[in-house]
Amino acid sequence: MAAQRPGTLLVAAPGLSGTTYPPGTTVTVRGRGATVDAFVDGDWLPLSWWEFSDGLPEDVADR
Repeated sequence: MAAQRPGTLLVAAPGLSGTTYPPGTTVTVRGRGATVDAFVDGDWLPLSWWEFSDGLPEDVADR
């Protein structure tokens, strides 16, 4: 299984369920590279590198 890490959405992103998650939402990220798999409460969000930042919302605010 790929390593998981916390991430934060930088833009609104739709999940497979049809729910759109707003910027600042904490996600669990799996994978590395140009695209990753992200999850919010089991909902899958296929993200590109520019749609999220590694770390939690308070970590992102410090950047």
